[in-house]
Amino acid sequence: MAKKPSIIFGAVGDIGFHRTIGDAMLANGAGWPFEKMQPHLSRAALLFGNMESVALPPGFPADRIDPDGLISRMSGPACAAALKQAGFDVMNMAANHVLDAGTSGMFHTAQCLRDAGLVVGGVGRTQEEARQMQLVEKNGITFGFLCYCEDNNYTLCTTGPCHAYYDVGTVVEDVKRNRGRADIIVVSLHADIEFMETPSVPRMVNSHLIAEAGADIILAHHPHVPQGIEMHGKCLIAYSLGNFVFDSHSMEYMRKHGPRTAHSFLLLMDVGADGVRSFERVPVVVPEPPEERPWPADGAMKNGLLGYFTALDGMLRDEEIVRRNWSSAAKRILAAELAMIGASCDADEFIRALLPRMMLVAENRSAMGEVCRMARAGWDEFTRGDNTYARPAYRLKKKSTP
Repeated sequence: MAKKPSIIFGAVGDIGFHRTIGDAMLANGAGWPFEKMQPHLSRAALLFGNMESVALPPGFPADRIDPDGLISRMSGPACAAALKQAGFDVMNMAANHVLDAGTSGMFHTAQCLRDAGLVVGGVGRTQEEARQMQLVEKNGITFGFLCYCEDNNYTLCTTGPCHAYYDVGTVVEDVKRNRGRADIIVVSLHADIEFMETPSVPRMVNSHLIAEAGADIILAHHPHVPQGIEMHGKCLIAYSLGNFVFDSHSMEYMRKHGPRTAHSFLLLMDVGADGVRSFERVPVVVPEPPEERPWPADGAMKNGLLGYFTALDGMLRDEEIVRRNWSSAAKRILAAELAMIGASCDADEFIRALLPRMMLVAENRSAMGEVCRMARAGWDEFTRGDNTYARPAYRLKKKSTP
């Protein structure tokens, strides 16, 4: 009996053409970021990436450009052409920086990608539009892409044009509704806490639910470091693809969480209409500037990274490690929020003494319900703001010291 057809489906993580990466592209050509990985990228008949930066549309007001935004140095058409030339077919745009140049930047970037012949997933004028499955056919196999991003400190629950919001109930509903439209359903998730070796407990639980709903492949990104891969039933779950084209060294925020922000992989999967048959990881390293672009690791570095990736896979099977890492990350987030409002207690003290009184004692819990109602009323008013040229601007500001 003849073997049923399959293809090599490739996937990489975060791609951004901002800051030093964009400067290098202006100096060396738009294809510069992908040159060293091109022989490996070319192995994929279908290639997916996460679009982390946005491009400015013509006429964008100079005084509205966010200096901290992930905004491409090159034009939108040039960036899109570089991705197409490198072999990319599908780009996720459901990411936390998608409104860094407002809704105008989001729509312009998406249109530039489409004009270059790329399929774009995860953004729209409404949630219904953003949640639409994108279909791609290769070698007789139909792939359907559903793309989502967790609500975050950049989008802040906006109800206007944005990325599709990641909610496990929504994703499960979309997977089940679209199951008959594609041979292979790929779910893209931009979510979770950054710089963790393992996913959060909720994301693991939710990923299993999405797999059980009928997803064949789950590709996750946003942590900026690689995480493990597991098979849940017939579904391959890659919990974080890590950085691919990103300023892993020249950006202080990345560098201080290194070295794993400069390590990732190209995921290559042999996929037939019946699902994932096998997969491999091509280890990737991002050197220091001026060569701050992905290179295929070789020699001892390659072997070391392959060993590390195997260790990450093993961590997924250790509930104690996953829970410990998640608890540590949650406390880190709480500590950062307390610092922003100048709270005198630390995270441990808050968890030990204050939070139980607020949420576990009945009379206080009732009052906290009213506090949350008041917060929601103000928040709903805020989300109706104009985001044409900038992401939602609300931020908790750290209290100034007298």
